[in-house]
Amino acid sequence: MVDLGILPSFAKINLGLNILGKREDGYHSIESIFQTISLHDNLHFKLKGDCIEVTSDDEMVPDGPSNLIYKAAKMFEERTGNTIGLKVSLEKKIPVQSGLGGGSSNAATTLLTLNRFFGYPLSLDELTLIASELGSDVPFFIRGGTAYVTGRGEQVQWKKDIPGLYILLIFPSFGISTEWAYSRWDKNRDITLTNKKLDIILNLLINNEKKVIRDLRNSFAEIIVKEYPQVKLIIEKLEKFNPMNIIMSGSGPTLCAIFGSESKRDSVREILIKSTITMSCRAISRKEYLNSLKLKED
Repeated sequence: MVDLGILPSFAKINLGLNILGKREDGYHSIESIFQTISLHDNLHFKLKGDCIEVTSDDEMVPDGPSNLIYKAAKMFEERTGNTIGLKVSLEKKIPVQSGLGGGSSNAATTLLTLNRFFGYPLSLDELTLIASELGSDVPFFIRGGTAYVTGRGEQVQWKKDIPGLYILLIFPSFGISTEWAYSRWDKNRDITLTNKKLDIILNLLINNEKKVIRDLRNSFAEIIVKEYPQVKLIIEKLEKFNPMNIIMSGSGPTLCAIFGSESKRDSVREILIKSTITMSCRAISRKEYLNSLKLKED
C-alpha cells in the first residue's frame, strides 16, 4: 500500500454566466468567468489492492462506477496502460448540487494526482481531453485560477489571476441539478439576464477595476428566483448590506456576495450566521492551486 496523502479539491464560482443557446448535440453554449476559491473537499488517495474503490462521508455522493472520481481513475488507467489499485476517501465540504463544481473538481484532482505519481505519462493537453470527456467543467480544474470559459464549458482560456476578492457564500437549504436548471432555461429564456461581454469585464477585473463587478449576471438567476421564492428572500436580506454584487454560481442555488473589504464581508457573516448557512472564502490563484496539488506551474 502506498499512501499518496490527503489533497484539496477546490470549488469554483462563476463570476457571471451567459447562456447563449441550445446546441444540436443537446448541450448549451455558454460564456463565463470561472474562479477557484478556498472552499474545498479533501481526497485521501491510497494505492492499494487491484481495483478502484471510492467512499464518501456524504450519503448524497454515489459510490462505484457512477462516481466521477472512479470514472477519472478508470480513464487514466485505460489511457496510460497502468493497472491501478486505488482507494479514495472523500471528505465532502462542497455541497452537492450547489453550482460550485465539486464533482468536477474531484475528477480533475484524481487525474492530476495519478499523473504526478506515475511520472507524468500524460501531457496537459491529454489530461484536458480526458477531462472534457468526464464533464463540461472538469477541464477548468486541470489548472484552476482564473479563466474565460466558452463552448459547453470545456473551452478554457486561462488568464492572469484576478486580484483579491472578498466573497461570502450563502447556501440555500436545497440543491439544484444542472440538467433541471437548463430544462427550465429552455422554457423561460425570455426572462433571463445577460452580461456585457464577459471577456471585456474579465480584462478590467484583472487590472483591478473592481467597479465592473456590479455588471456581472447569471442567466439562471431569474429562473431560480421564480421557482424558489426563498432565494429571493435571501437576496433581499443581503442587499441591505450593500455588497458590490450578489451573483448566483453555476446553475445555483449558491449565492456569492462580493464585498469591498474582508472586514465588511466578515461583519455581514456574523450577522447572518444565526439564520443562514454561510462561508467566508477567497479567490485561489493558479500558483496556489497547483502548489496545493504538489504540481508545478507551467
